[in-house]
Amino acid sequence: MGSAISDKFIRDLQDGGLLSELTKKIQSDDTLMLALRGHYINVYYRGGSILHISEQANGYAAKFDASYFEEEVVALPAATIQAAGDCSNWVAVLPKLKETMNAHFATKRKSEREFQQLAAWENNRSVISNDTEYFITDIEFADRDQGAKLDMVGLKWPSGLRKDETKCKPVLVEMKYGTGSYDGAAGIAKHIADLEGILANPVKREGLNKTIADQFDQLLQLKLVGFNKHANYSRAIVSGRPEVIFLIANHNPRSRKLLNIVDEIVEPKDFDLRFFAASFAGYGMHDACMLDLGKFRALLMQLAG
Repeated sequence: MGSAISDKFIRDLQDGGLLSELTKKIQSDDTLMLALRGHYINVYYRGGSILHISEQANGYAAKFDASYFEEEVVALPAATIQAAGDCSNWVAVLPKLKETMNAHFATKRKSEREFQQLAAWENNRSVISNDTEYFITDIEFADRDQGAKLDMVGLKWPSGLRKDETKCKPVLVEMKYGTGSYDGAAGIAKHIADLEGILANPVKREGLNKTIADQFDQLLQLKLVGFNKHANYSRAIVSGRPEVIFLIANHNPRSRKLLNIVDEIVEPKDFDLRFFAASFAGYGMHDACMLDLGKFRALLMQLAG
């Protein structure tokens, strides 16, 4: 999974730093998202990595995934960033790289990943982000030991407790886009089993809490999370019982497939299982929109008639 980046890396991304032009571009472009990965960062566009920048002793290495090229190949800037002008060259080529990825996604759709990034943007940076109660600090979470992958991690901070930085809970979010994503090797039951293996381990839980808190702090430093901090805000502290949320996007209410899967789920012991029922439309996440297993099963039964 991702993790906080070094002090040098964060300084280079801030105003006046070697990579500051890239940060300003992300701040002003709502189609881009920055993910922190420890010794490197990913910039995401439509759920795909448009730019990978890794820390090196003599600067930074930048690369674009050549598998996105279809018929037209874009000339890429120098792979090493050692001066502000090198970073400027990569920022300048981003529009062409977006066109490249648009052409790729037109035939090789990744709808779940695209809407995953949209959900992160709505809760972190949109005009309603201060009103939501969840913040996304990373996407494409992976636990190598468990072989588990999850779409998003972040924290839950209830609106009535914003003056207390200790009231932040760890959150893991899995997006399921359409009925074809409910079962199989990456299905709902498999994710729950994987997460029981991860979150039953107190060492992993503590590591996850620290990572989320560090990432949230660094995203705030880069002005990539929007909420009204109180006057004496210091730093969010993430702790407590984890919450695992399934964000079911574009469910077909005529299908009983999801109900059949949910009927087999047993309440987990080591985390709170929730299902996100949107407040009318949109991906703004609120505690009131999170249904427990019993309420979600009842909703599905009502929809199925």
